[in-house]
Amino acid sequence: MDAYLFTLWKSCREGSYSIAELADTVHLSPKQTKRYLNRWQEEGWLHYTSGRGRGHLTALVWLRHVEREYAKQMLERIERESVDAVTDELSWDWSPAQTGRFMRQLERKFGYTQESSDALLIPRNRPFLTTDPLEAADIHSAHLVQNVFSRLFAIDADGKLQGELAHHYAWNGSTLSLYLRKDVRFHDGSLLTSKDVTKSLRKLIAYPAYARSYRHVLRIQSNGPYQVDVTLDQRRHSLLPKLATIHTSISKDNIGTGAFQLTQNNNKKTILSAFPNYFGIRALLDRIEFIQMPDAYDPVYRTSRSDSGETDTIATQSGFGLVFLNPRPGGPFEQPDARHYIHRLIASIRPGIQSVSERGFPNDRGFLEQYSSVYPPPTGPAVSFDQPLRIKLTDFTDKVTRWLCETLEVHGIPYELVPVGFKESITDFHAFDTIDLAIHAEVFERNLPVAFHQFLTNDFSPPMKMFGRMPELEAWITQYDETPFEDWLTLHQTVERYLIDSSYFIPLYDDTRIIPFPIELQNITIDSFGYFDFSKLWISS
Repeated sequence: MDAYLFTLWKSCREGSYSIAELADTVHLSPKQTKRYLNRWQEEGWLHYTSGRGRGHLTALVWLRHVEREYAKQMLERIERESVDAVTDELSWDWSPAQTGRFMRQLERKFGYTQESSDALLIPRNRPFLTTDPLEAADIHSAHLVQNVFSRLFAIDADGKLQGELAHHYAWNGSTLSLYLRKDVRFHDGSLLTSKDVTKSLRKLIAYPAYARSYRHVLRIQSNGPYQVDVTLDQRRHSLLPKLATIHTSISKDNIGTGAFQLTQNNNKKTILSAFPNYFGIRALLDRIEFIQMPDAYDPVYRTSRSDSGETDTIATQSGFGLVFLNPRPGGPFEQPDARHYIHRLIASIRPGIQSVSERGFPNDRGFLEQYSSVYPPPTGPAVSFDQPLRIKLTDFTDKVTRWLCETLEVHGIPYELVPVGFKESITDFHAFDTIDLAIHAEVFERNLPVAFHQFLTNDFSPPMKMFGRMPELEAWITQYDETPFEDWLTLHQTVERYLIDSSYFIPLYDDTRIIPFPIELQNITIDSFGYFDFSKLWISS
């Protein structure tokens, strides 16, 4: 199957074209295009008569129906091959009728062969951005990391801290001593020691995105094979909760100690295999396969025993969406009246959010779930803008962003869309330098106080890209180091109220994820990020 031929068929019907037009259509040079035309003519797909001389047109006549013949080949390949073998071709610009045929065929098979092993098969729309805990700033990468790597501590929704790789800890003045579990193995079979943890933590505090969060750490050193000492400038309450967050997962050359090990990862498929030497309890699933699929594909999870086709769904809380108004110097939102005006417009259309995001529910409270209160929108006059609002446009929030822009148009507010790639919006610390407005979707880890603190202080998070222009926030953020973790919620509420009342952050929606799954999947437990906890699942026979 030839992607160039398919593209030409979809774009150029019978008629006359210049070689330059045909070359531009298939994204080849004119010389290469002529070579392909000759080959396709020899194969009987088309007939063309080359124009003589510069400026003369080439007559193109199709002899065979390319899409119909290729679709037949696709159905045969889906039947005999795995889904990842045909992923590239599935993304071609097929007609809706052919796409429907492929989807029905895929639903019957979903790219696996029946085996004795228990596998969970999950369709995905994009490859994972990273497998490195230090870079896992998006929800999909964080979910992967959570299953492959272990942390020193885990913290539950109620704030209870439990040892994971660390068995226990003790403070000695300004030094936190971490005592590690024994006989824990990495996925390469090597034993975890204090040197591995020391090296991983040193890499963490030196990483640009976290250097500020760990600026109080003076020294990290091994003290025997199973003790790590972390010395700060003084004892600080924020350190232990931080060591229970996803980016503090312990890694050795990107190898983890978690319940699953990464055995394949490319643009078509990612496979997690159960790690038999997991220091906890060996997962009952043998493997998890994430398979690249087109957007139109049914998102239901499958298993290696999905014979009945019966499914169920589960709804999980999946974070929230908000609007950032960036007070950059000289920008339209440097003055509070302009921010308040846009805030009022957003509040007026917020009840209609489900028209563009069926999973979204209007949020007129804040970002702390049940700890946030309904607030009144700010009052004030309408504001005229003498420069267009620069609005970040990324695929993840595309529909909601364009929906908001319709309201700006109604009120005569000029704007320009600034495309920012999904990965760039997360990893480029300067992506917000010239952006005035951005819609952001955030997913918290299980413990809300710790998650909101990370949201405020992690350099990967959009707030930190803006807080340099809000010096009044610095005083509050520094209070977290001196405030007992149990009292963080009160501080969170103060910060939240300031951000909303100043119209820097505007609550927009709460997000609910609907996960369809086969009924033979048992013991479904939701993990920190609102996905299934793979380590607890099994498949009924």
